[in-house]
Amino acid sequence: MTIKASTSIAFTVIIAALFVLAACTVPGPLGPGTTTTTGTYDDARVFTPDQKLEAKAFTSVADLESFLQENQGSSYYGGWAGSTIEMDMVAEEMAMDAAVPAPTANKAQGGSDDYSETNVQVQGVDEGDIIKTDGEYIYTVSGSTLFIVKAYPGDEAAVEHRLSFGKGQPQGLFVKDDRLVVFGRLTDYGLFDELGITSRTSMTYVEVYDVSDKDDPELEEEFLFEGNYFESRMIDDHVYVVTQSYPEYGPRPMPLFVDGDVVKEVPISSIRYFPYPYDSVSFVTINAIDLDSGDHSSETLAVEASRELYMSHNNIYLAYTKHINEWELQRRIMIDLVVPELSEADQELVEKIKLTDNDVLSRAEKEQKIFSIIERYTNYLSPDEADELEERMEAALEEELAKYDYFEYTVINKVAVDGLDIEPVANGKVPGYVNNQFSLDEYDGVLRVATTVNARWSSVKDSRTESENFVFTLDEDLEILDSLDGIAPGESIYSTRYMGERLYMVTFRQVDPFFVIDLSNPKDIEPLGELKIPGFSRYLHPYDEDTIIGIGRDATVSGRTQGLKISLFDVSDVASPEEVASWVSTQQYSQSTAEYEHKAFLFSKEKGLLVIPAYSYDWRYGEDRGYNGALVFDISKDDINVRGLIDHSKGAQRSWGQAVERSLYIDDFLYTKSYGLLRINSLDDLESVKDVELDQKVEGDIPVY
Repeated sequence: MTIKASTSIAFTVIIAALFVLAACTVPGPLGPGTTTTTGTYDDARVFTPDQKLEAKAFTSVADLESFLQENQGSSYYGGWAGSTIEMDMVAEEMAMDAAVPAPTANKAQGGSDDYSETNVQVQGVDEGDIIKTDGEYIYTVSGSTLFIVKAYPGDEAAVEHRLSFGKGQPQGLFVKDDRLVVFGRLTDYGLFDELGITSRTSMTYVEVYDVSDKDDPELEEEFLFEGNYFESRMIDDHVYVVTQSYPEYGPRPMPLFVDGDVVKEVPISSIRYFPYPYDSVSFVTINAIDLDSGDHSSETLAVEASRELYMSHNNIYLAYTKHINEWELQRRIMIDLVVPELSEADQELVEKIKLTDNDVLSRAEKEQKIFSIIERYTNYLSPDEADELEERMEAALEEELAKYDYFEYTVINKVAVDGLDIEPVANGKVPGYVNNQFSLDEYDGVLRVATTVNARWSSVKDSRTESENFVFTLDEDLEILDSLDGIAPGESIYSTRYMGERLYMVTFRQVDPFFVIDLSNPKDIEPLGELKIPGFSRYLHPYDEDTIIGIGRDATVSGRTQGLKISLFDVSDVASPEEVASWVSTQQYSQSTAEYEHKAFLFSKEKGLLVIPAYSYDWRYGEDRGYNGALVFDISKDDINVRGLIDHSKGAQRSWGQAVERSLYIDDFLYTKSYGLLRINSLDDLESVKDVELDQKVEGDIPVY
């Protein structure tokens, strides 16, 4: 007998790899109590792209515990346990700040109605940010301090008041009339101990202030929500703060929240899951607060690690990527093929392992033990038997892979929102992953989604596929109405912007194809035109219905990335979009936060104004070799010219990275904010009007120098 050494070695490597995989890759269950003890092992746990899913509620704490037991080892657990429900607390224990008033400055002179607001994706759906204005005052965060600045008129600007959040740095805020909403991450373990909470993660605090008296803000409402801050939105008088946590199997697995002075749990009936196999379970909790009444509600979804959130006026969409793992398929096939060939004693042992209570053995431990039995069996196979088993495995894997058109999908959870009413209503899937929140858009009840499917190498076919891009339309139940595929093979989506019945999209590998796509008939998506130019745009913003602003990078014809670039695209002739103007930085490694953070992008068509943070790598070396500040442009529908730089070298927090975080205008004053400085300049000539230092030092008895 001639031994095929290479085949035997390859088969041994496969077995060893699958054994390791069994110890570290553990898909989750279909739902509470789901087990598979006969037939094909784990068949019910396979992600099926065409499976229609509906959100299901846990009927009891035991159901939730069973769900989490099944997922032990599949995600990082950092939950909460040992909570004391309805524990009374003193209000002082919940204080998140020590408000220290600044010296009284000028009295209010009245604000302006002409001021910029946060640049948001959907008009009427505000997004939490680190700076807001009401036309007279600016509210902004630096470090652990929130500053209330009397900002208008600009030449009289001064810090009116400081709020210090020593126990948790603010991550964003909203302003609505005389109410200020502040939220951030809290890791006060001393407070957690006082509450009887054992914590391995953080909580998100939300505080609502009455700021009618700017010198003396009054704390009206305070909440703590379990988990890290994820996203926030505000519609009219309702604020939605979304948190993300990692559940833990334990005495009290439900997410906690603290309302005023009482610790509570999200009701079990308000926790939903979807009946598909989870790879890494996390809880996303949508917390709604009514600013008028102070009432609130929470709804929790058991999902996988959420990547993006998009909110329309009526719905929140949570999107995350689900992968189909070829090695995971091989693992299941190995179990299916080998277990029936084991000795009767070993088969009985495998069955006992499967039926062992999850409290004794986690799923990961079960699978590792089963694979140790399989490995022991395969070690004694002859070379011919090993070859035959390997061939059967390859044939079965090829047959299994043929069932899938794609190997990564965006899972979308649709949650209807109306004031305090929060209700999961649909779940859908489309091939590929989404780039950011601008990849999704709702229009006339239709959800539009743009995705990229990554390039993929297959061990079975020994081949590599190219990346490709898609556009989908989905109905109210998230069923696919139509799709457009084969867009820019080999490239990836860098930016998208939906404007009414059109989608503008940029992909990139070597050149920048700017696409115009017709979505007027959601059942018949049609490409309208495209333009290829060097470089790419990371963010697209409408100038008007026929003109698009793009901000990104210039590039060589071979795709080598250059410096910052701003483009103006004329799309009046949809079949032949045209770049009518552009500005390219002479600094090769220049960049802007506005490329990936739309809230840093300030634009006013009426004022012909565009302002973006700007930083060049050479700035750190001094000698006027670069810049660090905000670039101000004159912009029209067919031209763009740089007016100047608002320098923020003095406001930089460190010697590298971009200093300017945000910019806004009030009337004829431009305000640019960095970590330690609020600069005020005239919009007319950009001359400096005043600098306001955002000094976090709190006044006291000890002088600070």
